[in-house]
Amino acid sequence: MTRTSHHWPTLTRRSFVRSLASVGVAAAGFSLLARPARAAPEMTYFTWGGYEVPEMHTAFIEKYGASPNIALFGDDEEGLQKARGGFNADVSHPCYSGIDRWRDSGVIQQIDSSRLSNWPDLLPTFRNIKGLAVDGKQWLVPIDWGNTSIIYRSDLVDIEEESWSLLWDERYEGKIAMSSATEDMAIPGALYMGAADPYNLTDEELVKLREVLTEQRRLVKFYSNDDTTLQQALASGEIVAAVGWNSSYTQLRRQGVPVKYMSPKEGIITWICGAVLMKDAPHVDEAYDFIDALIDPRTGVYMIEEFGFGHSNGKAYEMVSPDVLAEVGIPKDPEPMLASALLSIDMKNKEAIERMLEEVRAGF
Repeated sequence: MTRTSHHWPTLTRRSFVRSLASVGVAAAGFSLLARPARAAPEMTYFTWGGYEVPEMHTAFIEKYGASPNIALFGDDEEGLQKARGGFNADVSHPCYSGIDRWRDSGVIQQIDSSRLSNWPDLLPTFRNIKGLAVDGKQWLVPIDWGNTSIIYRSDLVDIEEESWSLLWDERYEGKIAMSSATEDMAIPGALYMGAADPYNLTDEELVKLREVLTEQRRLVKFYSNDDTTLQQALASGEIVAAVGWNSSYTQLRRQGVPVKYMSPKEGIITWICGAVLMKDAPHVDEAYDFIDALIDPRTGVYMIEEFGFGHSNGKAYEMVSPDVLAEVGIPKDPEPMLASALLSIDMKNKEAIERMLEEVRAGF
């Protein structure tokens, strides 16, 4: 399958949000097709930067003739706080790790999956995620997923077994990059030290986590959430291993950089994000049509080919060439990978962990 012409070399949630902000883009409506079926849609979609492109909701445009109104947030917490403050959207796009906070804040309502024509085609993992359904109604409809693991230079790193311990390997002092994001810094450390539950650390494990991250600090070249910087540093050989998403791995592979994406023996971290129906959504029918478009297999094809992320609709993988799937590191049947992954959930004691990580990065 030929890729579309809409390709951004370093497109991720974070980098795309920054690029939009730099040109003052906060909300937009896009038109993909020339023949409107009726009046322009009135609903509003509240999402991450990069997910507003027309190819992400083709079926909606085919029915309504245009994209909905779109507003962007930088992360789950920003989106939640704006929703709690009264921002009135119809559909939003948080992640599974934060869905409890969205539900408990009273800003979303349950979704009737029988109103979604593509629901039966979602992979079993996504139709049966613990805690998302009550009496056949969903709090979140899964759309996209991806992994957090170690991207490493296969020509510059010598390992016998893939493990998070690579990030503590003395041989690569000054050649390692860590994410400054709370989960992407803390969970690798918790997995490395053998925590029983990386998302629910005991007081003793919190002390140990500080110790292992402090031990690691002198090995780290930089802490960053800038995917462009990370990719450039790996491409140049300035660093040889880094915590990153499969989207960064995909972009490096496309640039011809000899990298591998690790499946650590301790487990790979998998995040899942999806659509929620806001409690006071003023355009419910349009909202259902839009959510259905987000889980359309064509959306999945675009997401796999352009972002290197996975999609919830199983039919999408049948529509992507084996070569492209191999390039982005996603199997044609992702169910076994998903079954063995460590699913990203909300961390306990998160505020205390965030303060501790700030101190570690600062050298305290």
